[in-house]
Amino acid sequence: MRADKPPIGRELRLGSIAGRSLRLLWSAMSLAVFVVLRLAAPVVRLALMALGLLSILIAFFYRLASSPPRSPFWLLLGFGLACALILVLYEQLLRLFAKGIRS
Repeated sequence: MRADKPPIGRELRLGSIAGRSLRLLWSAMSLAVFVVLRLAAPVVRLALMALGLLSILIAFFYRLASSPPRSPFWLLLGFGLACALILVLYEQLLRLFAKGIRS
């Protein structure tokens, strides 16, 4: 028997059955997570966009309207940008699980 040939028999079938089982489990898990994320998407988008925009507007309002130099401008601006980044990550997570369903 040559060493370069792949094993034929029970080991090969068990490997393919285990691989298919894991793929089916991943698809089922992806579907469940995707449904939950997709149902929550409008609320999450609205909340993150509103918080981000509001914090940026308030940051510029504090910067222009307040006289003390220690206004929380950078903190609010950073929070608004963090909300935008979290929204981008949420969209990427949705795409990841949608891709898991299709494959």
